[in-house]
Amino acid sequence: MILDRQLPAAIALAQDSLKKNPEFVGMFILLSQAYQQNSEFDKMLVSARRAHKLESQHFSTNVRLIECLIYSGEIREAIQSLDHLHQHLQNNPEKLAKLSELYLHCAQFYKVDKTLEAAVKLAPTEPQYRYNLASAKVVLGDFAAAGELLQSVIQQHPQDFEAYYNRSTLQQQTPKNNHIKELENGLRRWRSKPTATIALGYALAKELDDLGEYQRAFEFLEMAATARRKQMRYKVENDTQTLGQITKTFPTGLSSRASKSVERPVFILGLPRSGTTLLERMLSSHSEVGSLGEINSFAFSLMHCIGPNSGKADLVKRSVNADFHRLAKLYSHATKGYGVDGNRLIDKTPLNFLYLGLIKLAFPHANIIHLKRHPLDSCFAIYKTLFRMGYPFSYNLNDIGQYYIAYHRLMEHWRNTFGSDGFLDIEYATLVKRPEEQARHLVDFCELRWQAKIMDFHKQTSPSATASAAQVRQPVYTSSVGRWKQYTKQLQPLQQQLTAAGIDCA
Repeated sequence: MILDRQLPAAIALAQDSLKKNPEFVGMFILLSQAYQQNSEFDKMLVSARRAHKLESQHFSTNVRLIECLIYSGEIREAIQSLDHLHQHLQNNPEKLAKLSELYLHCAQFYKVDKTLEAAVKLAPTEPQYRYNLASAKVVLGDFAAAGELLQSVIQQHPQDFEAYYNRSTLQQQTPKNNHIKELENGLRRWRSKPTATIALGYALAKELDDLGEYQRAFEFLEMAATARRKQMRYKVENDTQTLGQITKTFPTGLSSRASKSVERPVFILGLPRSGTTLLERMLSSHSEVGSLGEINSFAFSLMHCIGPNSGKADLVKRSVNADFHRLAKLYSHATKGYGVDGNRLIDKTPLNFLYLGLIKLAFPHANIIHLKRHPLDSCFAIYKTLFRMGYPFSYNLNDIGQYYIAYHRLMEHWRNTFGSDGFLDIEYATLVKRPEEQARHLVDFCELRWQAKIMDFHKQTSPSATASAAQVRQPVYTSSVGRWKQYTKQLQPLQQQLTAAGIDCA
């Protein structure tokens, strides 16, 4: 019934079962899952605590409790529980690997690395642990170690196709140092496997683009993206309708219902691959600023605040009547639990642009920075990235075009709703061409003192868990500006689609 979304009936059955057998641990876990899907986070957590109390030594009850703590915004307690479990699981690689996943959800990247290193030491022949450890090394900026780990995975398990793609993204490929022949041979060998077509195709597209072979790069990219899109049941219309509904649901005149919070979190938002990570690294180089990275805390806090709903449309409808003071408290409690130092904390979750109106009502004094990029540069950067999760619109140019149009209209709506002081627009091209000027503008907007070390952002050693992890450890470069022009012919239908919607693509 949970799978069929008959949640009230599933909850009632579980409750009835527990009346007859109040020590049925498995039923408490199922009940917590039903409450989670029904956005009843308080009851979800109570159920998970009951299961844990009954069998506190069982690994599954501990894991379920930690998962529920994360959803509920109890990040500090989740981390403490993970640390406690970690002390008692030093010799179990499978469970250590699971702990690393949970640490990742809590943005504890050094602990992710530590637990995976232990798992690899205990089970050196398990390629999945080394693959995951390579991903952790990328986040921490240790690209040499990541490359060695990925190469060992490929040698031991040649059909771990994502390892090829991740290896290709670690550095700029050159005519003398690339993997193109190996990737082409792999595609021929495993051409019947969609997973090979996808990952190896994206890898080839990236490496050929590095070498300036743009025609061939696009052919492999289109092949891989099409294969990925065929695996999905996604309909972009569902998302564009939601964005349109947000526009209709949040008219002007809502500020009278805003919370009284005086907190000043910093939100950096925009489409993925628009430069948000670069801006985050700059601002977080300031001594008074810390970064939370990309987190789900605002979305989870909103769901927690609103409670049961029948889906996206109902969630949007109910959100306008949310208790914005409670929303602010839930979000602040969650973010403080990550243990990040800084008087000001950055939330760099790109799709928070969906919640911009809610953010303004929960935190009237928040600093919100929106990264804008040339429409075709933005769309193409999304298209050529193989995301591990999220962004289902990214595998088809028509889908991307439809989503971009809806995004563009929503951002125009936010500007009209909140005026020129509502948030700061920064153009990516201007940022990379005049970085110090824009950085000073950013610091002034956040009412901070200028610090010269902001321009040395690329020397930061702090983790970066985004698709831009390699790029942001380099000084500012402008080579990504106008990159779409290398693919003018291939992107012509997209350009026409955006232009017809009134979007300037010149």
